[in-house]
Amino acid sequence: MANRRQGSVMNRWFWRTIIAAALVVVAVWLYSVFFPSPERLIRARLAQLAKSASFGRNESPVAILANSQRVANFFTADVEIRVDLPGRSAATLSGREEVRERTMAVRSIVGGLQVEFLDINLAIAPDKQSAEANLTLKGRIAGEKDLIVQELKFLLNKIEGDWKIKRVETVKTLSFKAWPEKYSLSSSGGEGWGEEAVSTRSKRAAPPLTIFRHSSKHSIGPTF
Repeated sequence: MANRRQGSVMNRWFWRTIIAAALVVVAVWLYSVFFPSPERLIRARLAQLAKSASFGRNESPVAILANSQRVANFFTADVEIRVDLPGRSAATLSGREEVRERTMAVRSIVGGLQVEFLDINLAIAPDKQSAEANLTLKGRIAGEKDLIVQELKFLLNKIEGDWKIKRVETVKTLSFKAWPEKYSLSSSGGEGWGEEAVSTRSKRAAPPLTIFRHSSKHSIGPTF
């Protein structure tokens, strides 16, 4: 009789322990859903940017306009994008409006583009209001045999609850396969996404940082 009561007590404690552990797991999961970490938010933001920048063939003018504005909205109003590649002139885009215009030009002249952000390493500032992301851009332009592979550094600020990109710059490496010259960002000399892109379209019609390392990739669907 005593053994039976003892077994019943142990059984009740066992199930109470299981239920308590399950409640803790659920509570942690709910907290992560409703209060995601800056790292998680930034990774999601970069994945959204890659998806928005990707596109396929035959985008209508209305879609080009809307999607270019969507891409521009990932950046701050005073964003600066600096591209400095070996053997080419350095190019800088300044401001969200210029990003939107160049994005429209690219989507008008390129038949399709697929983008991935790989090997994202994040450094979050202690105040959790700014961050640095080092990553590898991999892109494929429709009709081009070679992949685009380029190391980039992003600086992001948290503005009104959203992480926005304030600065992008290339990272020099010993070897790279970057944008083909005809798709470069240069706005001078009649090359690239600047004057040539517009011409072609008209012819056609910090504080100390906490480091987070992660090697997963954000891959995009059928187009960019």
